[in-house]
Amino acid sequence: MKKLYLFVFSVILFLGYMYKDTPHEAEFKPPISPYGLAYHAGNLGGQPVLLSEQVQWLEYEDSPRLVRENRYKGYKPPPRDFNSVITSFSIDMKYTTGLVFVGYGGAPEGSEAARTAKESQKQYRAEEHQKHNEWVTIMTNAGVRYRPNLTAFFLNNTLDSQIQSHEQLKKYHYASIYIPANKEEFGLEKYNPHPDWVSSDGYPETKDMYVEKDNRGKVITLIFCKNKERNNLEKRCHMYWNIEPFMKVQLEALFNRVHLKDWRLIQERSEKIIKDLAVDPKTISTN
Repeated sequence: MKKLYLFVFSVILFLGYMYKDTPHEAEFKPPISPYGLAYHAGNLGGQPVLLSEQVQWLEYEDSPRLVRENRYKGYKPPPRDFNSVITSFSIDMKYTTGLVFVGYGGAPEGSEAARTAKESQKQYRAEEHQKHNEWVTIMTNAGVRYRPNLTAFFLNNTLDSQIQSHEQLKKYHYASIYIPANKEEFGLEKYNPHPDWVSSDGYPETKDMYVEKDNRGKVITLIFCKNKERNNLEKRCHMYWNIEPFMKVQLEALFNRVHLKDWRLIQERSEKIIKDLAVDPKTISTN
């Protein structure tokens, strides 16, 4: 029995030394951004990204908002790296210039980051209460929040809805149901709110829907615009589109309705900002 104990002890000791001598992958430490803080690393729609202080409301797939068991007090998220799945965040952009709002004021004094942050704050604060301000909120939806089928989204807001029966539509006065206007505006097919919805809630409480389709009839852009302006801060149009194959991400842009004519420019500049977040991990030097 004594020999058996000695043998077991020797094996444990040997394995301990083996474990000790085995090299372990070092914890990823993201580089420092121009704002003086570490970047937020993650995977956005299949692409590795580094996010700086331009990003707001950053959410990962293990967020307590998404995972019930992580809502308990004391949940500590794991260290983030390029395998950490990002589900959403937002960025504010002045679409006419591409300037991105940065609310953080701690960038190194005299740096380009500090200068552009101050300029973005100055312009945003001066313009945010203007009736037709040019600031757009870009929102991302990826991971479990990604919904690639815009055609289904479109159909479920028409009389061909797959989620509501005609009886249900009639019962609720065809709320959020749109019918063809048989006209185009700014290169988009326009759909009007159903007449019963207008009669029930009043025209100001309804929306118009705008659609872009490809040559096969697939919906590639979907826009909903409110017909009532409540205050200067409320964005009156919500535009949805996907940026596959580069990323499995759906973008949502919120902007004032007067700028609907510039929807393509808003798309282009929004996409550029999001795509420019992607990096090649091989070129990243960490601390």
